[in-house]
Amino acid sequence: MEENIELQDTEATEGTEEPTPKTYTAEELQAEVDRRVTQAMQTAERKASARIKEAEKLAKMNEQQRYEYELESREKAIAEKEQALALAENKATAAQILSDRGISAKLVDFVVAQDAETMNDNIRLLEAEFKASVKAEVERRLQTSTPKKNLPTDKTITREEFSRMTLTQQAELFNNNPELYKQLTS
Repeated sequence: MEENIELQDTEATEGTEEPTPKTYTAEELQAEVDRRVTQAMQTAERKASARIKEAEKLAKMNEQQRYEYELESREKAIAEKEQALALAENKATAAQILSDRGISAKLVDFVVAQDAETMNDNIRLLEAEFKASVKAEVERRLQTSTPKKNLPTDKTITREEFSRMTLTQQAELFNNNPELYKQLTS
């Protein structure tokens, strides 16, 4: 008897917002579990093998060589940490610059770089493109006609309804239907 198990598939298909649920049979589920366990074991074996090679390499070295090797390893680790710290500092600086220029700090990952010159170039480029996009969208929207709001569709308005209208609505009525406006105001 084949048993179906429904799990949430985390891989979303292109063009959809939400992941689609996928139904697995017991055999498919077991195969997936086995595959992932095998991958984890292989990763652990590779790491253990690297540690063994490292220990063998250290065992073959004399005291001076071992000291130099450990010194090199520490220098590499320090250099990596310094690089990570510099990147974090640059990210904070870039976020502040973006905020000062009126651009969302959430875009910082698009401009952050290892050196300040490249980062500033990226910020200038993002700012220019962002402002050009906003300007183009504003111009596009300004070219469309203004939507008509709050006017009855049958265009019959009583004097009482007219008196309850805001000045903006009355002005809009004057622009759209001057004859009706004159009738209601006389």
